[in-house]
Amino acid sequence: MAACALTEDDIPGASLAGREPASLKNEELRFWLKCRGDSLKGLKTKALLVKRVEEYIKSGHDRNIVDPDPNKIYTKRKEHNAAASKDVGASVSGESQPAQPKYPSDGWSTDLTKMPFFTRAEMNEHVSKSGKNIDSSTSTHSVPTSVRKATTFLKDEYLKEILAASDESNFYFKSHCHHSFRKNDPPHNLKMALCIVSGKVKHAYCTCVAGAVGFATMC
Repeated sequence: MAACALTEDDIPGASLAGREPASLKNEELRFWLKCRGDSLKGLKTKALLVKRVEEYIKSGHDRNIVDPDPNKIYTKRKEHNAAASKDVGASVSGESQPAQPKYPSDGWSTDLTKMPFFTRAEMNEHVSKSGKNIDSSTSTHSVPTSVRKATTFLKDEYLKEILAASDESNFYFKSHCHHSFRKNDPPHNLKMALCIVSGKVKHAYCTCVAGAVGFATMC
C-alpha cells in the first residue's frame, strides 16, 4: 500500500505561511528545506539557506513535500488520522468521556525524545469536547485564556516534578501543581496521555474538581 502523500498542512513549519524567506530563522529555513528532501549540504550561512529556498520556489519544487522525520512520524500520523476518520462511531454529542489508560508505574524521566507532535487545533478540539469552548464571545463556558494561564503557572513555578514516560501506544506526562493562593494545601496531581502517533489527548486528569472528569484542560 502506497504511503499517504504529504502536504504543507501535514507538517507544522513546512509552509512559509506568506512570509519572506529572509524573515525566517536559520532553524526554520533548514526545516523547510528538509521538508523538500534537501540534504542541507554546504548551507552554512543564512544567505545560502535563503537562496536555496528561493530556488525551490522559483523551480516549483517547493510543492514536493517529503517526511523530514527519520522515523516517518508525519506519514504515520496522517495515515493514523485517515484511518480514524473512517470510523463512524458515536456522534460528538453521544461520545463518552475518554477511557483512562494504564499509566506506567515506573520509567518516568525528563526525556522528551518520543514526545509526539500536536497542534493548537488539536488542543482546542480537546477543550471543546470537555463541554467548554475557545470562543470568549459565546454565552457558554469558555476558556480563551487557558493556554496563557497554563504558561503563567509554568513560568511562576507552580508546576513541579514534571516527568514523562511512554509505551507503544501513548506518551505520558505527570506533574504536581501547587496552589497559587492556599499555598499550604497539598498540590494537585496532574497526568495526561497523548497518542504517540497522532499527538491527540487520549486522557487528561487533575485531582481538582474540574479535572476529575478526565478532560483536564490546563495540563
